[in-house]
Amino acid sequence: MSAIPAHAAEGQFESYMKWWTAPQESRRWHDSNSTSDYTGIYFQGCTADSDLGFAWAELKLYIDRPSLPDKGKGTETNRCGWVDYGEPDEAGNYYFQLSGLANGEFINIDYVKVAW
Repeated sequence: MSAIPAHAAEGQFESYMKWWTAPQESRRWHDSNSTSDYTGIYFQGCTADSDLGFAWAELKLYIDRPSLPDKGKGTETNRCGWVDYGEPDEAGNYYFQLSGLANGEFINIDYVKVAW
């Protein structure tokens, strides 16, 4: 098991991904933006349905805006570890979307941690 970096945060949740393909979306979470913490997504135990194995997953962070198109807050490439998106600068409901991946059509991630 890999060490998980400390990530002081306003909030967090843990999950997993089974047979995700682009453009699948995560659950929503609320960031009140009451702290200056970065939003980060951690992957551990990454596999893909390719003989080449998991290489990376492209993840887009969005803020959900019900009466407007959702607003992109950055894109990061996760190579099975932490990616940070910086301070989101606005309160609201956030989610990430798997927007691309290398090697395969599907990915499985044994452990996902989202912290904000």
